[in-house]
Amino acid sequence: MPRVALAQTSPASAPSGPPALEKPHSTSPFPTLDQNLVDVVDFVERAAAEKAEVVVFPEYFLQGIVNEARQAHRVCLVGTIVHGSRDAGPAFPGSDPFSHIPLKSGPRPSKVTLQQLEWAKYLEQHPLSSEENSTPILKNTAFFIDEEGVLQGEYVKQNLWHPERLSFYSGWDMSHPSAAQELADLGVDIIFAPTYWMATDSEPLIHNHPHPTDYETSVVSAMCLTRAFETETVWIMCNAGGAAIEGFMGGSGIWAPLRGRDARQTYKIREDWSKKQAT
Repeated sequence: MPRVALAQTSPASAPSGPPALEKPHSTSPFPTLDQNLVDVVDFVERAAAEKAEVVVFPEYFLQGIVNEARQAHRVCLVGTIVHGSRDAGPAFPGSDPFSHIPLKSGPRPSKVTLQQLEWAKYLEQHPLSSEENSTPILKNTAFFIDEEGVLQGEYVKQNLWHPERLSFYSGWDMSHPSAAQELADLGVDIIFAPTYWMATDSEPLIHNHPHPTDYETSVVSAMCLTRAFETETVWIMCNAGGAAIEGFMGGSGIWAPLRGRDARQTYKIREDWSKKQAT
């Protein structure tokens, strides 16, 4: 079992509505990503100091590009990226708009870089069409980057949390047993689950019924334990954290039931499932 750090961050969110460049030639074209990446640098630095081998971030934490040329710490990264594509129009610039972010915590450069300027000009000259703004095609992809900065695996979420269904091509899977079972069928021993689950997700309808104040936290914790038990895997969930008054609830953790030979002799869940699949 690797040493795992749970980076329960509170990702910054971009303003709602179409993206806007107030000063495209003097400010960053991706201020939200910049801010989140600075937080990533800080958390990775702290995790590396604690000898962590894997750092797990919440869903939507918006990680930038990591590769060997920019390596600063030998740790693996787990998180999700929301990304899209354009069917028409000129190709995206090939430069890295995040090269100005330092690899160690500290003040950021105040001047706009040439790479930022290139992307700002592209976004200014090639704005999204009204159709792209109203019905964007986006995917929420979980990924695992190893300690050498190499992408080792990715997973596009299949099940949609209903507020996302208008804009996301994929969404929440933790509440669906089949998604975890598909991974268990591959023989995995550890499942990483980057999550963005708020304490307010059941509002306002939940107020029509008696319920404990920690209802959402209890639901998520119960699901994590259940998924770990039924798949005989170590289940590692990292949720967004932050001020409770803003709806954040955290609750990140690691669930590890009996597994391996002990689990096979005690539960026989994988054995039973394999028999059912064979018939």
